[in-house]
Amino acid sequence: MFAKSRENTNLAVLQPKLYIGLETRISNNIHFLNDDEVVYPAGSVVVLHNFHVKKQKFIKLTDKGRNLTHVKVSPNKKTIAVVENTDKLPMVTLWCPVQFKKKKTLTLPSEKDIIAHRFVTVDFTFDSKYLVCVTGEPDWTMYCFKCDKGRLESFARAINLNGTGTVRQVACNPQDVNQLVLCGDSVLRCLGCQDYTWRQFGYNKFDNTVYTSCCWLSQDRLIVGSDRGKIMVLETGELKAVFNAMDLPIINMKQEDEMEETSQTSLHSAHSIEIIEGDTQNYEIRGLVNFGRGFAFGFMNGKVHLYEKETPNKYKKRGVYVVPDRTIKREYEEMPKVLTTINTIVFNPSEDRLLVSCSEMQLWTSRLYGNDSSMLNEITMRNFGYPMHLGPVGSVAICRWKPIAMTSGTRDRSIKIWNYETDEVELIHTFEDDISSVALHPTGLYAVIGFSDKLRYMTIMIDDMLMTKEFNIRSCRMTSFSRLGHLFAAANANVIQIYSSITFELMYILKGHIGKIQGMSWSHDDNILASCGSEGAVYGWDVSTASRISEVVIKSNPFTGVALLKDGKSMYAIGHDGHVRELGNSNIQRDVVLTPPSVVLDDIALSQLDTMLFVTGNSGSVYVIKVPLLEKAEYVEYAMHNSPITKMCLSLDDRYLISATDGGHICFWKLMNIEDKSVPFDADVKSSSEILISRQILEDKMDTIKNLQLRMRELETEHSFQMRQNDALYSSKIKDIHSEYCTAIEELKSKNEQMESDHLQETNNLIVQINKIKSEHEVFVQKLENSYNEKLIYEYNKFHRFESKMENLAKEQEQRYELLKESKQETEESLTAEHLQKLKDMEVQIEQLVEQMQQMEKEHEIIVQQVEDDADREIYELKEAHEKELRDEQDLNVPSVLKKKFLAAQKETNDLRQKVVTLDNEHMKFKATILSLDKEILDMKKEMQERDQTIEEKEKRIFQLKSKNQELEKFKFILDFKINELKSIIEPKEKLIQEQLIQINEMVRELENLQKIILNLDVQLAELRDKLIVSNTEVKKEIDKNARMKKALQNIRIDIHHASSFIQNVPKLKQAVKDMYHKYNADKDFEITQAEDTEARSEFLRQRDFLERTVSTLHYQATKNANLLSYDKVRLVDENSCLLDETNLLRKNLREATEQTKKLHALVGLSYISPKMAQKKVNLATDTNTEIHNRYKTKLQENERAITALKEENNRLINKIAQASIEEMQNLSEHAVEISTQDPPSFHDDHDLDME
Repeated sequence: MFAKSRENTNLAVLQPKLYIGLETRISNNIHFLNDDEVVYPAGSVVVLHNFHVKKQKFIKLTDKGRNLTHVKVSPNKKTIAVVENTDKLPMVTLWCPVQFKKKKTLTLPSEKDIIAHRFVTVDFTFDSKYLVCVTGEPDWTMYCFKCDKGRLESFARAINLNGTGTVRQVACNPQDVNQLVLCGDSVLRCLGCQDYTWRQFGYNKFDNTVYTSCCWLSQDRLIVGSDRGKIMVLETGELKAVFNAMDLPIINMKQEDEMEETSQTSLHSAHSIEIIEGDTQNYEIRGLVNFGRGFAFGFMNGKVHLYEKETPNKYKKRGVYVVPDRTIKREYEEMPKVLTTINTIVFNPSEDRLLVSCSEMQLWTSRLYGNDSSMLNEITMRNFGYPMHLGPVGSVAICRWKPIAMTSGTRDRSIKIWNYETDEVELIHTFEDDISSVALHPTGLYAVIGFSDKLRYMTIMIDDMLMTKEFNIRSCRMTSFSRLGHLFAAANANVIQIYSSITFELMYILKGHIGKIQGMSWSHDDNILASCGSEGAVYGWDVSTASRISEVVIKSNPFTGVALLKDGKSMYAIGHDGHVRELGNSNIQRDVVLTPPSVVLDDIALSQLDTMLFVTGNSGSVYVIKVPLLEKAEYVEYAMHNSPITKMCLSLDDRYLISATDGGHICFWKLMNIEDKSVPFDADVKSSSEILISRQILEDKMDTIKNLQLRMRELETEHSFQMRQNDALYSSKIKDIHSEYCTAIEELKSKNEQMESDHLQETNNLIVQINKIKSEHEVFVQKLENSYNEKLIYEYNKFHRFESKMENLAKEQEQRYELLKESKQETEESLTAEHLQKLKDMEVQIEQLVEQMQQMEKEHEIIVQQVEDDADREIYELKEAHEKELRDEQDLNVPSVLKKKFLAAQKETNDLRQKVVTLDNEHMKFKATILSLDKEILDMKKEMQERDQTIEEKEKRIFQLKSKNQELEKFKFILDFKINELKSIIEPKEKLIQEQLIQINEMVRELENLQKIILNLDVQLAELRDKLIVSNTEVKKEIDKNARMKKALQNIRIDIHHASSFIQNVPKLKQAVKDMYHKYNADKDFEITQAEDTEARSEFLRQRDFLERTVSTLHYQATKNANLLSYDKVRLVDENSCLLDETNLLRKNLREATEQTKKLHALVGLSYISPKMAQKKVNLATDTNTEIHNRYKTKLQENERAITALKEENNRLINKIAQASIEEMQNLSEHAVEISTQDPPSFHDDHDLDME
């Protein structure tokens, strides 16, 4: 999958085991597949990392991932979209995360003229069926692809309609596939799709605001962030609120007070953040993301603000999650790069973990609702997964006895020790100085590290690194231990210094290089050291004599790496020209071209048996080359990195390879197919596992364990003492509670009797009031009937008067209508006659013009014919005359005469030509006159047609007016009929409304009174029940206290019984009595009883004051309720009077409206009904009125019967409640009497029980 072979050879196979790194240049670079598996791009692959089982899977990218722009996971977690740029158009590849197969490849149609080089943003719809992609400049178009078919469904313009702005993000609606939002620089567009066409809706303001991020909170609600810390809330595409993220503990989506009229068009409000020059804080709203309980976003450097949803419209800030700032400030750097700018925020599917990526190459996490998170304002996040280097990995060293490797970071000044078998980090240590190189001792217990000021020999402890020795070598870029570990070599500029690892003495100095030393390699017996330099020289050194034994110099090729063979005589070297050379005896034995000359080879590694050769180059490739070298190199290329490899190391057993790059990425490779190429593996020989720990640290840990054990014992004794004290305190409290309980029972009995008598009195008062209200209601109904009968008679007489007036008005209107009709007919006839006369005159004129035109045409033709005949005749005559003259002259043969005649003939021809021209001009004039006459004829015809059309339109208009007149007459008739019907309906309805209003008001008053009574009774009953529960608990406590006291008394009797055995021995008896006295201390008991009595009296007085206050409050509430009832009666009477005034006003308005309609009808000329018909309708109205009156009388009677039934049921329930409360109180009193009268058990009975 990751290999590219040149020949089909039997070479070792490199399998990537663990890849550590992250591409921070890609936005939205982390995604969850499930709670344990995370997807992120790294190097030339997309990594699927399961952190629970520590296993990685990879998706290979084209061109080493340099063209990768986006990685997106679908909402159903079944598709991974990898977006890459190509030479022509951008491409999206859909991968299956289970089978690791390509599903589809989405490309833009080539037949369309699309100019697009990249996709700036992509997003899946909520159902994972569609992928929305937005292209960059100059196209700026949004394309929607169907994933399962791989075809383009629809497209639309992404930026503003005026061509301004750029797009940063697209977000699809979480519940509707036909809605999405685009945001960017001066772009905020909500788009909806219908029939494969996208249209903008909602917010469409064009301003200069930079929108950095957006997400949907629900189907209708959208939240958008800007580069100035503003948060906008949009609902259904309309702007609802704008907030400032600087200090925002609560977000209320419905709070529109902050938005003034000016803020609806622009986000530049008075509360915007002022960015000071030189301020490194990032005020952009970045990585907006929602989850089930709220949403989160990044604001300012390294801070993630999390908001939880309290209500559908209210969000409260739960906390701020902070990414630790690991930026190192160097003296030679003016302004270090900010590494904590938030890039991506994601939540796992269980929504209990937050994962964040930022500008530095590290993932950060925090538990949302676990032990590692708290409710503080700021919560520091921790590493997720493996700790990564923040910059280039400067050096790598591997141990021979342990499966560990050491890496150093040039930017973060840290050393990390990795276990490449278990894929774990064993130690991380950070220093104050820049690190140039590292070397690891074969035992794994020591290391040599080159710092910017000195070279230090370090001891590796269990959790620390301690300095053992310092050497005055500044910025040592190359160090290496010998294979046995007794020596180590360090490059000091262009000199190699070899020190002893035991005595730390400078043993040898190797001089000869004039450039920087780029590589060193020890022989198997540590007698020979090979080195290469940037000046193009490779030297072999005899360590024991510090002399040079071989050399090869190629000045045009700076060497970068060297590896000695097992015999120590030959070596492999690589350089900038892309060649691999085998050197021996100061000669080049083999030279193989591996890469083009422009490609640099970085590092080289050789196996223990010289059977496998590994070379790095081509910006991140690892080459496995067949050895011995042939004329044409046979190799396999493996590409996991996309940046140059700084160092590569091979383990002692040739089973693992480690490579590190200047981008900070580290890859652990496992070698396969190496059965006959590596050192035989001995199962009995195991790797070393020893660690170093100082005596002081070990003693400190032992002391802490002892202190914790001692503290545990002290806590146990304190707990037992507190329990004994609590028992004594609670026993004294039980006595007080029992006495209070007895007094409370007696008070409740007396209060209950008083309440029963009050209840009976209130029920009697209610019965009397109900009877009184009934009688008043009957009298009021009789009065209403009488008043309405009088009103009906008055209205009937009034109707007769208006009817006579209406008949007179109708007659007058009919006369006016006839007059208007006659005048209209006369005007129509006169108009038609005038138009007809004009038409006849025009027709006569047209006929005359046609005749004139025909006559002129005939005359013109005659003239033309005559002119043509005359011209032909004259030409013929002239021709005959000239021919005759020519013959005569020929006969006479006189040249002078002929010349004269010839000249005369020329003059005549010229005259004739002029006549022809004049005739042609006259002919053209005649043609022009003919054309003008034709135009006049056409104009006359057009005018005739236009006049015909106007006549037709006027006739149509007359017809329409007649039809409208008929419709108005019909509508007038219908309105009259409806008015009469409404009159007959309104009057009985008004009576009914007034009667029902009165009845409703009375019933409401009764119900309010009953509800108040029931509520008071419920409150009293609840108070009594609460008091009963409290008294029961107090009785139980008193019983427990009595039992404990009996037990104590029993213990005293037992002690006395034991002391009685010492009657014969007076000293022992005296000592036993003293012990008993000190144990039970009669004086202390007396003080306790005294304190209990005083406390009981104070509690009794407190209870008495409390009950008196409750009685006074209840009395005040009763008087207040009575005042409220009287006030409600007055208020209802006032409201009824207001309603009557309003009904009278409405009747008056109705009368005026009817009069107005009658006047309008009279003006229109419609007729009314006859007096006989009106009389019939009045009779019908009066009959229906009596029927309605009788019907509502029956309804009133039924309602009264229902009210009486409800009152009886209410009384029955109240009596039942009173009986239940009385029985409950009697039971409580009997129970209390039994408890108080119960005899205490004897001493012998207690003793027997204890024995059992």
